[in-house]
Amino acid sequence: MNKTVIIYKTKYNTTKKYAGWLAIKTNADLYELSDIRNSDLKKYENIIFGGCIENGRIKGIDFIKENYEKIKDKNVIVFYVGIGLYDMEEIIKLNFIPTYRYKRIKFFELLGDFDYKKLSFMDKMKVTYGGGRMNSSVFDYTKKIVNSKKDNIDDILNFTNFKKLKK
Repeated sequence: MNKTVIIYKTKYNTTKKYAGWLAIKTNADLYELSDIRNSDLKKYENIIFGGCIENGRIKGIDFIKENYEKIKDKNVIVFYVGIGLYDMEEIIKLNFIPTYRYKRIKFFELLGDFDYKKLSFMDKMKVTYGGGRMNSSVFDYTKKIVNSKKDNIDDILNFTNFKKLKK
């Protein structure tokens, strides 16, 4: 039985791409959030969760928070994918209150991609007219941004090797 699971929630597939690369490199089981049950978590020693950032919130992170009592003694890593509009301290405060409760979780930020043409109508409105930090005054949203690359997961891989996550 595999001891590591990677669970992800994606909106425009960059998080899925990172989760897939991590699963290959760590030989982990891979699940989209909608495909895993709370009861599945007990069979894993290492839980890696990834979600994209939307207005400072990690999509799907409630799954980790709702199951925290079940997984608090396991190795838990959370990575979030964004385009660098928030720093890690802000993300942790926005998503994990009270922060001391989640101090055993290791967090990583992975830079994501942005393509205005692929956004939903509502997301285009948020970017164009302002919604959160991502709006047209922050950067040139007409240009495609490609930040995702396999090397971006190296910090997570180095951490998992350092911690000797069981496979």
